[in-house]
Amino acid sequence: MRPGSRAIAAAVTRAGIRFVVHLPDSTLWEVPRLLADESEMTVITCAREDEGIAIAAGMFLGGGMAVALMEGSGLGYSALILARLQLQRSPVLVVASHSLALGEAHDYHGATRMAATAVLNGLGIPFVIATEGRVLGTFVEQAAVTARGQRTPVCVLVPDFVMDQAAE
Repeated sequence: MRPGSRAIAAAVTRAGIRFVVHLPDSTLWEVPRLLADESEMTVITCAREDEGIAIAAGMFLGGGMAVALMEGSGLGYSALILARLQLQRSPVLVVASHSLALGEAHDYHGATRMAATAVLNGLGIPFVIATEGRVLGTFVEQAAVTARGQRTPVCVLVPDFVMDQAAE
């Protein structure tokens, strides 16, 4: 089990989030498995990232808050629903892999790297790139605090190499 997976799962739990929506991803794939082991957690696998964010938004309308776990390319696919969340003031925590940070070894992640931060910047959605394992859990937990407090989607971008670093 990668230390970053444990850090993210623990931070989601500490943040009081009980709903997880995810699309399987090469970096974050262990996180939904860890969260599914918790009896109070509802974990939903979706077919598309925009669908996942819409489901997460519905969780807020139903009285809870959700985390959406996905590859960064999903942010490109999700621009319209993210814009809707901004207008509706609906908090959703998004944790996404592949970002503009260093360490992307495959050229096919190039579009993902460009789209993710461009969509977040373009829509004015707060985000951070966790470049060190020791801050990963804190970033996830504080992103949830910001999402709830500001009633906005908030994203933590997680480079793959961070998942192997020792966490807090």
